[in-house]
Amino acid sequence: MSDKHILKNRSFLFIWMGNIISELGAAFGTFCNSILIFQLTGSTMALGSMWILYFVPSLILQLFIGPFIDRWSRKRIMVFSQLSRGLVFLIPLLSSLTGNLEAWHIFAVQIFIGLITPLYSPANQSIIPTIIPSSQLSAANAYLDGTIRLMTFLAPFAGGVVVESIGVKATMPLVCALFIISGFILLLIQESRVALPIRKSWLEQFTEGVSYFFKQPLIVWLGVFLAFVQFGVGVSMVINLPYITRELSGSYAEYGYFMSSFPLGYVLGALLVRRLSHRSRRALMLGALIIGGLTYILLGMNVSIHFAFVTESVAGVAMAIFSVHNITIFQQYVPNSMMGKISSVRLFIIRGAMLLGVMTGTILSDIWPIRLLYILIGSIICTVSILGLLHPYFKFMDYPNDEERTACER
Repeated sequence: MSDKHILKNRSFLFIWMGNIISELGAAFGTFCNSILIFQLTGSTMALGSMWILYFVPSLILQLFIGPFIDRWSRKRIMVFSQLSRGLVFLIPLLSSLTGNLEAWHIFAVQIFIGLITPLYSPANQSIIPTIIPSSQLSAANAYLDGTIRLMTFLAPFAGGVVVESIGVKATMPLVCALFIISGFILLLIQESRVALPIRKSWLEQFTEGVSYFFKQPLIVWLGVFLAFVQFGVGVSMVINLPYITRELSGSYAEYGYFMSSFPLGYVLGALLVRRLSHRSRRALMLGALIIGGLTYILLGMNVSIHFAFVTESVAGVAMAIFSVHNITIFQQYVPNSMMGKISSVRLFIIRGAMLLGVMTGTILSDIWPIRLLYILIGSIICTVSILGLLHPYFKFMDYPNDEERTACER
């Protein structure tokens, strides 16, 4: 099945369109909230607190929601999530228009978004294998990831220009509209649902998901490696804005360009990943993570804002190579009837690592130099990835091949 044929699949087309618009809205919303908090407080501690208030409820709900994702309609979960996100962004919008905006308004939005994201993400991942043949998941994921990242490239770029020229208020109505439009597009998905033959309790389903996850070394260790990366992402979420505006004396527009650089690289990486032949999947994936770690170290030593853009783009290419293979392996490995439960366990680990990174960045950014934090992040990622690449234990990452594993699991 070629890319052209994938887009002829109407349900995939609607998911593709809905996710693109959703990512655009999320990128605009995150950009606006970060700037609003920084303008209101001028504190990296407050910026970090904004993300902690997002991740704590997200992490708690992520652990418990998995069994319900498999029980409920995944399409309805996604639609509900998008419409809810669109409505909650009315809080900072209306507060800004009336001149009553306070930091707690942004914190309230972050808490609510943190509660909604654990519903949307596993439902989105779980519905893809029901509409795309297993043999084409890699191409579909690369196509979906690449185009979504293109939107997240355009959003910070456009957001930086808009905020620099006319202010944050002009972008807030667009955030609300994008989420609502995405929800209505997702309503058009033709969902195929398979009734579960046995009605199990939540505890039985939860235990089943945790047990299955930890019996699969490949899934566990790919989650662990990704968790170290997400720890670094969590730290950088706190320090990116002061890094650009203070360390490199950049403007909000240049902060937008910097935030656009990673998704631009990701788009290029997603286009490249299907054309990369490899004899060792382990070498390809962990080699990409090593390159990603080195980009953090380079940012820590960098003094040029333009070099920062290039470095972040390279990080995007490396992360795309790892992520597309990672999610494809996950979707091929896990039976679809358990996808929601396993996704929730996996995302709990990943989001937990990101929360730890945000907390680390929040605490240390007022004590340590920001450049030192970038070097610390990169050193951790490089060390873990090199160990995975060199230690004989991790040879299982190359076996069995996709066809054999898919035949066995399904």
